[in-house]
Amino acid sequence: MSAQKPNLVSIGNFAKKSGVTLRTLRYYDKIGLLKPCSYSQYGHRLYNFEDFGKLQKILTLKFIGLSLEDISRIMNYDINHNDLKKSLEIQKEIMKGKIYHIETVIKSIEEAVHMLNHNRELNWNKFINIINAINIDQKWIEQYENASNLKARIKMHELFSTNKQGWMNWFFNQLNLPDKVRILELGCGDGELWAKNLDKIPKGWDITLTDFSPGMLEDAKKNLSLKRFTFKLVDVQDIPYGKNSFDVIIANHMLYHVANKNKAFSEIYRVLKPNGYFYASTVGKNHMREMRDIVKRFNSQGITTDSWNLTENFQLENGLAEVSKWFKDVTLKRYKDNLKVTSSEPLIDYIFSMPGNTKNTLDETRIQNLKNFLQSEINKNGYIYITKDTGFFQGIKSSDS
Repeated sequence: MSAQKPNLVSIGNFAKKSGVTLRTLRYYDKIGLLKPCSYSQYGHRLYNFEDFGKLQKILTLKFIGLSLEDISRIMNYDINHNDLKKSLEIQKEIMKGKIYHIETVIKSIEEAVHMLNHNRELNWNKFINIINAINIDQKWIEQYENASNLKARIKMHELFSTNKQGWMNWFFNQLNLPDKVRILELGCGDGELWAKNLDKIPKGWDITLTDFSPGMLEDAKKNLSLKRFTFKLVDVQDIPYGKNSFDVIIANHMLYHVANKNKAFSEIYRVLKPNGYFYASTVGKNHMREMRDIVKRFNSQGITTDSWNLTENFQLENGLAEVSKWFKDVTLKRYKDNLKVTSSEPLIDYIFSMPGNTKNTLDETRIQNLKNFLQSEINKNGYIYITKDTGFFQGIKSSDS
């Protein structure tokens, strides 16, 4: 009998070590969810240590509540299984969300039990809260993909940007505000602007962070001290603050998402104090253009990347005129940077992170072909050059407003 290949285990040992049944492993193989990395000379399934990582991800996503179909789609496009740290970080965040959901249900049940223990009449409105808490649609597949997408984009810029200062550090330094000021950020995302500059924030700054997405706002709360900031769920088209409330308003890469920009500008203008500053960042029409070209050049039929069209209604080229309708002395500053990408996998992750049908259109074979194509392009010059065009508008509200 020939020796088994090094670092490979049989399906029996793989099942025993992982606590998963042979039937489950065979089924995962049958549906293409977890195929063995090799076979023995007798055709028996063999697995390696990386397969344990893949199985762990499958079981975690299944525990969160994803269907095997959803998990299969994630496993198909999340090709860089070697990036175990990234995978575990994303899983951790989603599991924390699951815990928060369970704790909300438990709290609602405890309130009902407390009333019944004290022979008080049950408040049926509070009892209904239990049903509402249980039925909250957490959209786990969407949360996983959003977290994965965000990490893919951040990783690309951190690894391959030629300007190592970073956009968030540079943008913060451009604010140049007095030591005592009241600031409102609209569309704060995960709070990265402030998380990366915590040591630079003067104690006299009163900062309110808002976002339209509850999930993003929760991420911002996790990344920042709750005592240092105020957090609020806000739609920029209906800002819940009084007239002349803030000295500074920041809209960081978010106005192109807004359905009614005139309504948004009207609200921003209303809550900004006279002589207050408005900062609105966005991208130019050439931002990441080479990446668009890659998708077009590589079997583009049926593939869409919708997000590259989303910014067109508020870009560096046309935003000046819009901001100038509401604010005076509007100026534009650009951040000088580009990408020199020396590895294909982060680039593929980035392409998959963009809204559109890319990851649903490409099967495993086409993904590998795309990877080979990108690597051949990298081999020609040592890197793939990608243009970055990012900047912001600064305007001032008139003093006679």
